[in-house]
Amino acid sequence: MKISSDILKQLAARTKGQCRFREPMSRHTSFRIGGPADLLVVPADEADLQNLLAGIYRSGVPCLVLGNGTNLLVLDGGIRGVVIKMTAGFRQAERKENTLKVGAGYALPRLVEGSAEMSLAGLEWGVGIPGSVGGALVMNAGAYGGQMSDIVKKVWGYTRSGDRLTLRAGQINFGYRHSEYPEGYVITGTELEMLEGRKNRIKSAMEQWMKKRQRNQPLSLPSAGCIFKNPVNDSARRLIGVAGLRGKKIGGAKVSSKHANFIVNHGGARAADVLKLIEIIKERTYKTIGIELTPEVKTVGEP
Repeated sequence: MKISSDILKQLAARTKGQCRFREPMSRHTSFRIGGPADLLVVPADEADLQNLLAGIYRSGVPCLVLGNGTNLLVLDGGIRGVVIKMTAGFRQAERKENTLKVGAGYALPRLVEGSAEMSLAGLEWGVGIPGSVGGALVMNAGAYGGQMSDIVKKVWGYTRSGDRLTLRAGQINFGYRHSEYPEGYVITGTELEMLEGRKNRIKSAMEQWMKKRQRNQPLSLPSAGCIFKNPVNDSARRLIGVAGLRGKKIGGAKVSSKHANFIVNHGGARAADVLKLIEIIKERTYKTIGIELTPEVKTVGEP
């Protein structure tokens, strides 16, 4: 679907934020993979976002909202329409007793560390997980028995037509590495209900889990994190290893020898390489073990 350059220029003119045409998405994903977006916009603030969304809605142009680009595979043909990157104008954070109000663009690692410094428990599991708070809410990020839905009190943002909408936790359908919001909903912030804890205990747990990540995950290479969701009572990492796929390589993409549920960009990987590996893993694990793995990573764009 080709979008008129005139329409894209009109949309760019509606925002005070940064605008980049034909922007390579490889610059904006943790995989360092992805073709160009027709238009990438970094809104300056909420009013700027609201004005942009209203214009996008009226024009009918497709829109993708992006945080730090983790857990995402952008295809080699890129993205038609507008990509909204929720970073600079959405990094506010405020504490009131044991409640934190945090902008969607706030970095999750910074929030985890900051919570520990304030002796607030509930996010220790997030140590070492890259990405933004908004992205963590969308995928219901979690690890080591904890997840975002455990601490979310409410979420606010805008509908695709630009109307402000606040949702309480009970109105959001949270699942394993998944959540459901109204179609086109753009999260701008959240309120988190934390627990008062002891700083030394919180930091001790974080230190242990960070050491485990460093020991077991290929943190030095570009990736999208875990590629597949864990099946019930099992792990995708173990199943992929049993299927004999550790170290399997196509082009610049490789199944990590350190953690088989990671596909890493060894240099010059294309989205097509990653997709081929994903299909091989799905077919081999099903044929070998009889379990069909479900991708956790989100795939967007055109081949």
